[in-house]
Amino acid sequence: MCRRTTVAGVTISTEYFSRCFGGSDVKYWILLLWVLSNWLFHTQSAAASPVPTPAQIMQLRSVGDPQISPDSRWIAYTLSTPQAQGKPPLSKIRRVPVSGSATSTALSSVDTANDEHPRWSADGRQLIFLSTRPLPNNATRRDNLAKTQVWQQTDGTAPQPMTRSVGEVSGFSLSPDAQQIAYLALDPATAQATADAQAKRDAVETEHPTRFVRLWIRDLRTGQTRVLTPPGLQVHDVAWSPDGSQLALRVSNGTTLNDYWYASHVQLLPLQDDNLGTVLESHASALPLQWSPDGKRLLYGQLGLHGIVANIIVEQLDGHRRVVLGQDWPGTLWLARWQNNSTLIGQGLQGVHGVFLSISAESGRWTQLAQQQIPYQAFTTAHNGDIAYIGLRDAQPAEIWTLRAGKSAQRSDSNPQVASWAHGQVRELAWNSSRDGLPITGLLVSPPGWKAGTPLPTLVQIHGGPAAAWTSGWLGSWHDWAQLLSTHGYAVLLPNPRGSEGQGTAFAEMARHDWGSADFQDVLDGVDMLEREGVIDPTRVAIGGWSYGGYLSAWAVTQSARFKTAIVGAGVIDIGAMALTTDIPDYLPGYFGDPVSNRAEYDAHSPIRYIDNVHVPVLILHGQADRRVPTSQGDMLYRGLKMHGTRVEQVTYPRGPHWFFETEHGADVQGRVLGWLDQNLR
Repeated sequence: MCRRTTVAGVTISTEYFSRCFGGSDVKYWILLLWVLSNWLFHTQSAAASPVPTPAQIMQLRSVGDPQISPDSRWIAYTLSTPQAQGKPPLSKIRRVPVSGSATSTALSSVDTANDEHPRWSADGRQLIFLSTRPLPNNATRRDNLAKTQVWQQTDGTAPQPMTRSVGEVSGFSLSPDAQQIAYLALDPATAQATADAQAKRDAVETEHPTRFVRLWIRDLRTGQTRVLTPPGLQVHDVAWSPDGSQLALRVSNGTTLNDYWYASHVQLLPLQDDNLGTVLESHASALPLQWSPDGKRLLYGQLGLHGIVANIIVEQLDGHRRVVLGQDWPGTLWLARWQNNSTLIGQGLQGVHGVFLSISAESGRWTQLAQQQIPYQAFTTAHNGDIAYIGLRDAQPAEIWTLRAGKSAQRSDSNPQVASWAHGQVRELAWNSSRDGLPITGLLVSPPGWKAGTPLPTLVQIHGGPAAAWTSGWLGSWHDWAQLLSTHGYAVLLPNPRGSEGQGTAFAEMARHDWGSADFQDVLDGVDMLEREGVIDPTRVAIGGWSYGGYLSAWAVTQSARFKTAIVGAGVIDIGAMALTTDIPDYLPGYFGDPVSNRAEYDAHSPIRYIDNVHVPVLILHGQADRRVPTSQGDMLYRGLKMHGTRVEQVTYPRGPHWFFETEHGADVQGRVLGWLDQNLR
């Protein structure tokens, strides 16, 4: 007689045991007990891993701005630590060797000072950075100087100030001979303006700024300082040419965020007469300006026709010949750095993966160097081709990594506590749109140890943008909810529908005139696939997201009965109204045209027009100081649902901008998301 016993998904029969191993019933029971004990050990080990809380996730430290020294000996980077009581994260600078086993060390600082923007001098001896540390001899207060100045540390000595600016410094570029520094500083308030403000004579004329960020040069030998740009011109970026003869600038005529993103131009400034010269690009994007090592070419960004995507341009200054880098690459090129006079290293996103490319400066053609898990654009290169970048893993937040001769290595460990946490399982997904067969990518994060066979309550989380994307790796923050939710028993589907980054310019621009249509179908197709696989319990599916993700979540419950609830974070509810009230008014016309003459099209894609179709509970989360998607957008949805008798809760956050930074707010958002899903999907 053949007995069969199943333990932890493993079926053991006496017949199979005897045929394969020989032996008696005693050996059979010994094997059975071994399988059972092994299963219990692993189950208990998994259960012993603590589940991260929202507060713990908000305490994660963040690395940024990796700067590898020219000789590839050191990497300088920033490490931001969350602060309590509504304070922004505090940034410090650390250094770590490129090779070897040594750990990172902190640059000497003052406890309350913010240190950021580290940059190496051409010879690698000086580390130059911005800091709010006090100037020596109490000069900050005594001479009424700005808090943020440029500082330098030479060969490990104590840092010394390089500027004495009366206006707050936001950027700099060291001359090739290291004898002068060009820096960007905000005009200080005049005595009259200060007196008027104190007397409450403080009326503000819209888009008539009186203070600009201007360009200054300080001679480090004599201390003499001069201003190079006139009032009325905002300087966003500066790069000193290798021969020291001129500066490349990115400038605009206004000071708003919209000017920064959509209305700037690239211009040269010859230093023989300090007069602004040739405009190279009149529709620049916010890409760092970079000269080729020989100074014959300049790299800059160019906005696409609709302002949705940007090209990376290399311009030959002698003859003004332009080359678009990686134009035929089937991904989104984020950033490029000069490797030598003829070659650049590019970084971008293809599908859900970060990719490094080698790109010809002459033709723009590319070859792939490596595929890595990369959360966003951030890398630098040394003279020998070594790369320092921000990398991550499925179960580890972003850290400093190197890529050397095709091999990657982690160089920092800023959040060691995460290794002991329970982690959701990250799986890469691909499916085809039922609309037109278009390939779509995404991610699935499932509970620790979960195996197929038990359908799960599921959140479909939509990213912002829409020209953004989910990337493979760690997904735990105030706005990335997958790791938190998966460790509490939920599956989280993260789709990259048309309109996202990662599949080229045409794919990103497919959202034009089409929000809520084909992009929404791409999402539903991903849900369908996971339902067929038995991952998703179709009776317990929610949708949620922030910004555009909030928009599509609100839209979803006006168009479909498949979702049992929606979480709308800073969502666009009336697209036409937002186009006329946002702080980036050039954003939505790129998708829908003029918001006045095309108002009917705006309305056709706005969730507020279909609010009577919503019959499921909705949670609205919004910052009270959000100028990107004004809080009135959330208010519209709340009032409309209340008037129609639909269950709705709205939570707003004092001081909260579009992108939160306060730890208490971030923890509250995550806790409310989890609580809302437990209430409506369990």
